[in-house]
Amino acid sequence: MEHSKETNAARESAERAAAGAGVTVRAMNTTADSFACERFLAEVWKPPPGSPALAADVIMAMADAGSYVAGAFDGELLLAVCIGFWGPPGRAEMHSHVAGVLPGARRRDVGFALKLDQRAHVLENGGHEITWTFDPLVARNAHFNIRKLGGTAEKYLVDHYGPLSDGINGSDETDRLLLRWDLLASPARPVPPEGTILVAVPSDIESLRQQDPRSARDWRLAVREKLAGPLAGGARIVDFDRVAGGYVLDQGDC
Repeated sequence: MEHSKETNAARESAERAAAGAGVTVRAMNTTADSFACERFLAEVWKPPPGSPALAADVIMAMADAGSYVAGAFDGELLLAVCIGFWGPPGRAEMHSHVAGVLPGARRRDVGFALKLDQRAHVLENGGHEITWTFDPLVARNAHFNIRKLGGTAEKYLVDHYGPLSDGINGSDETDRLLLRWDLLASPARPVPPEGTILVAVPSDIESLRQQDPRSARDWRLAVREKLAGPLAGGARIVDFDRVAGGYVLDQGDC
């Protein structure tokens, strides 16, 4: 496949990010890799015994089918995993199903390096967009997805996956924002237009779920009320302000 200037630049950016994070990013497409992915995801998500976050045979099948299954390594140590699959024929996009970074590696930009590798991979294979979902209450993910990568979120999904009961979600409902990442767009955020409002989220929802589940539930309902209706009516999230601790919502004509 002949690569465009943008595609080559994306690969170079991915390589620089990996070098800066001190990791090697590579495809994980062997049987041993699939079991390593299963163990890694279990370590990060802490699902109930006997219920892996994603089973090794499914991971292997996704790799066999040409999906994106990759990991970031520091030597032999697996620090992060990202798994995505292609959209329907005729749609030049990938849906990123799961991505995780070991807590101790989160400040090294390992996740950033892995997402840039996924971006380069999709562009190299003729795609131009990656979608994924994320919990709107997790502030660090909102900042990473919207401010750092430059993704946009225009759809709020209520209890999208049903009960998961793992170590991350607990018994909370699985509300999600659907993110779209235009791989050819600049990550720079525009100046927020007039008529925007700030929708606050807790600084650390995961700790709050452990310490005060009732308060975490109140946050879920409050953010759902502030985002679900307006997004369905044409509003859009234009930024995430980490200092103020919330989404910048452009209400448009809502």
